[in-house]
Amino acid sequence: MNTQHALFGGSSLGITFALAALLLTAPSLPAADGKPDTAAELFGYAKIWNVEIHISEEAYRTLAPTQGRGFDRDYPYAEGQVVIAGHAPLRVGLRYKGNSSYSSASGTKKKSFKVDFNRVIADQEFLGMTKLNLNNNILDPSQAREALAFQMFTDMGLPSCRTAFARVYLQVGKEKEYLGLYTMVEQVNSAFLKRHFGTGKGLLLKPERNNSFPYLGNRWKDYESSYVPKTKTSSEFHNRLMEFSRFVEESDDKEFAERIAGYVDINELMKFTALHAVLSHLDSFLLRGHNFYIYLPRSDGKFHWLPWDVNSTFAGHRNAGSPAQQMNLSIAQPYTDSVKLLARIMKIKAARAEYEKQISSVLAGPFKPELLRSRLSRIEETIRAAVAKDRNTNFARFQANYTEPEEKSGSDSEDSRGPGRDGARSGLQQKPLLNAFIAKRTASILAQLSAGAEGYIPRSSTRRSRGSRGERPGGNSRRPARGPFPRRGPPGD
Repeated sequence: MNTQHALFGGSSLGITFALAALLLTAPSLPAADGKPDTAAELFGYAKIWNVEIHISEEAYRTLAPTQGRGFDRDYPYAEGQVVIAGHAPLRVGLRYKGNSSYSSASGTKKKSFKVDFNRVIADQEFLGMTKLNLNNNILDPSQAREALAFQMFTDMGLPSCRTAFARVYLQVGKEKEYLGLYTMVEQVNSAFLKRHFGTGKGLLLKPERNNSFPYLGNRWKDYESSYVPKTKTSSEFHNRLMEFSRFVEESDDKEFAERIAGYVDINELMKFTALHAVLSHLDSFLLRGHNFYIYLPRSDGKFHWLPWDVNSTFAGHRNAGSPAQQMNLSIAQPYTDSVKLLARIMKIKAARAEYEKQISSVLAGPFKPELLRSRLSRIEETIRAAVAKDRNTNFARFQANYTEPEEKSGSDSEDSRGPGRDGARSGLQQKPLLNAFIAKRTASILAQLSAGAEGYIPRSSTRRSRGSRGERPGGNSRRPARGPFPRRGPPGD
């Protein structure tokens, strides 16, 4: 049997053809006047638009959070106006957003924004949307991680946010300035859910510090701080979550294996996990227990996982091990020991086989190096001029993501965290260059799959999940993990 065919599975040819068809499909084009008339025309991973934010000096001062830090930071809304892609100005609610993306932008006006179209004017929408996110890319010198990653989730048939790039201008009072390049990201809300699931109703959760699906008893209010519901639903939905969390925590292995498919679409979750693993996305449910949504459309139905905040993909999480470790993330166990639900599912033979199949599908599909490099070239061509004028971005580092095949010696060392070109702080360490990540991650995965090489298991958190009644998660990883597949010969050309 052809070694490459065995490695990537029998479905790789179909995936390749499907992706080729996807790339040849003509994108949605804006109207003759250049303005997008629909959200489909607005979004596209290689599209760019102008966005203007107008706000009074008094309102601008009220945007700063008055209490809380990190995940608990409280961002107040203020009224302002936005002009998006040449459309008429809209009165909207504006607030800052983000955790590290906010704190790392201290000393600069280039904060991330959430735009609420119906907060000031009831039932107002923009191209069918009620909210839109403007993410500042302050910790991503490539400026491309979110656009690339969300597109990969879409390619794999998973519910995923649409994106586009934006040149954002801020006018406070009479003073107008160019903030720089942003990524526009679709909001996960009822409109998003209806488009993907046929209904916007049900229970939408955005867990925080929660990757273990803890059972917290039979009082719904005890779940709210950890599971963070985003919709108001009936008690039947609450009961379904409490029932499931108890099942995860208390069922024996036999019962778990027999009944888990009644709560979770295993194929979908394995695909979701495989993408996170290949992308080395550890600022997620694999480690930190945040940056994802869980959706339950029906009170007797299955739970679905949705990606969110993927700016730390491509080994970009600054607190999950060194870039070299993240690029060598274990395929056998890309998650910390405390991810109880996933760890239990992976013990089921059929689920593990599905996960292995999805890893191969990602490699043969959206993570194919030729495809990624083609997309990077399109993105670089689209955003280069906008980044060149962005005072908050290191332009040389931006260029290196698209031109350098590997990191130069010492580039993985910690930054001084000094100010950037306009006061934006860097991360604790440099994120890997995207071209370097593609090469090194591909080599690492193939070595794990074909030769049983060992990969890096992320370290467990020493902090309990918010609201957790369980034991403190396990200690740091003790050793890398061997690949999950039998040893095979080296892949073909």
